[in-house]
Amino acid sequence: MAFASSRIGAQEAIIKPCDLCEDDEDVNWFCKDCFQNLCDRCKKMHLKTANCKHHEVVSILEGIAITKEAVSNLCQDHNVPFSFFCRTCDQNICSKCLSKKHKKHDFIDIHEFQSELHKELDTILNEKETEKEQMTKNLVTWSEFETRCEKTLRENYTNIDKRVKAITSAATEEGEKLKKYLQSKEEWQMTESKESKEKIEARKDAYNAEIQVIKQNIPLQTTSTLNQFVKTSVSRLQSLKPLSLPMPRSTTFTIGSIKKDQIGDMIGRDSDQRDASGPSKDKTKKRRKNGLEKLQIMRSHKLDIESGCYSMCLSPDGSIWIGGVGYVYKMSSDFSTVLHQIPTRWSVCPCRYISCLQSGDAVVSYGGLSYILDRFTSDGRRVDFADLSPNDTSYIAVSDDDKVAIAVGKDLFTPTSVVLLSKEGKRLNKIEMDVNIASFCFDNDGNYVISDIKHQCLTTLDRNGTVLKKTEMKKSYPERMSCDRYGNILGVNGLNVFLINDEMKVQQSFIVDCDYINDISIDKDNRLSILVDNTKVIVAKYLE
Repeated sequence: MAFASSRIGAQEAIIKPCDLCEDDEDVNWFCKDCFQNLCDRCKKMHLKTANCKHHEVVSILEGIAITKEAVSNLCQDHNVPFSFFCRTCDQNICSKCLSKKHKKHDFIDIHEFQSELHKELDTILNEKETEKEQMTKNLVTWSEFETRCEKTLRENYTNIDKRVKAITSAATEEGEKLKKYLQSKEEWQMTESKESKEKIEARKDAYNAEIQVIKQNIPLQTTSTLNQFVKTSVSRLQSLKPLSLPMPRSTTFTIGSIKKDQIGDMIGRDSDQRDASGPSKDKTKKRRKNGLEKLQIMRSHKLDIESGCYSMCLSPDGSIWIGGVGYVYKMSSDFSTVLHQIPTRWSVCPCRYISCLQSGDAVVSYGGLSYILDRFTSDGRRVDFADLSPNDTSYIAVSDDDKVAIAVGKDLFTPTSVVLLSKEGKRLNKIEMDVNIASFCFDNDGNYVISDIKHQCLTTLDRNGTVLKKTEMKKSYPERMSCDRYGNILGVNGLNVFLINDEMKVQQSFIVDCDYINDISIDKDNRLSILVDNTKVIVAKYLE
């Protein structure tokens, strides 16, 4: 009974002296079985007693903790252990509490409730253990990802270095080609200069011979013969005409611009695709396709013209005009037959610009090497068309009403004006502008559409020079251009051919697989012909 009374009075036992001798000195022990405080002397006696010799005695500090725990498990109102847990009040209760204050509440056996608590805690512990294991696996995955990133980075560096070397090599090769071209052009100009000098020397010798003969015969004349001699001499001197030849011009090289975006495209781009186990699970970004999606390459033709081809236009009768060096060629619609090979004004001069009249005749500009435009007839003849001296001539366009427009300037590289001619070659008007014309064409309303290098824009203006529309074209101003029957403009810039709608917005573009685009032309069925590399024509259908 002493054990029971001691357990019941456990709250007081915490502050009591020794429970056996009631001495408050050297109370250093606590019997867990009897729930009693013990001094040093009573501890020895306690453990010698037959009934208590197997009891567990611990330090008084541990006993105080045990006593406090026991007190916390006792109902403070009834001093008995808790037997139930009231869910309604969220507290432990004893059997007496249940029968009084908590009679109709939701309750559960205290041991059952403790078992539920342990299960709940075990469940959340297991979940967190699983999450911890997953984080461990993720750490391994991230370590593997870092290794792959380092490897990929090294591979990308290697590929970029290779690509830069390839571009450098290609640029060097292209530079050498350009040097050879400029050298051949310079050699041709030197040959032309030599021929011109020889012609001028011959004409000068004729002048000198005639003058010397007349001077030698002046003293020999008598009063009766002098009158007739002077008349004859004046007539002969007036018949001498100076030789009209263009002044020689040395080759001028215009330095091109290097655009960082184009260099980046040549080297490569980050596709923004990320490993599924890497830093991002975002969907891969989709790049917009850049190309004429409906372009269909129908065929290509190798042109068997030894001197090379520089310009092209499609005749209304279905035949094709090709501007070569020293000759203009009229070919059948399938490029298989040369219908006419017509000598040009200059035996070694390329026909750089050509356009067709509604009659099927072609008008040719020699691109700054002559002030004169020639007309080549469908039956194979060359006739003089117009003399625009002292202006250099360049791009030609023919309207639907058979008006011929020619870009002119003080030199080949800066055409600043457009001269409008009738189909017979009669000058109608001239528009002076603050521009540098890269190319131009007529739209379907008969207005000029001019590609301006100076301001990097497309300008539409009527035939009186009134500006109707101006659109910036910084990245894709056309170097050659042609208008189709729907009002779209097909332009060339480098190796890109792009479609510009009637609102002057670039819709689509594609890159031609070649080294150089010489010219483009569109027929009535909207078939696009592209002259490339001076040797080949690609025929494509780009609209349904």
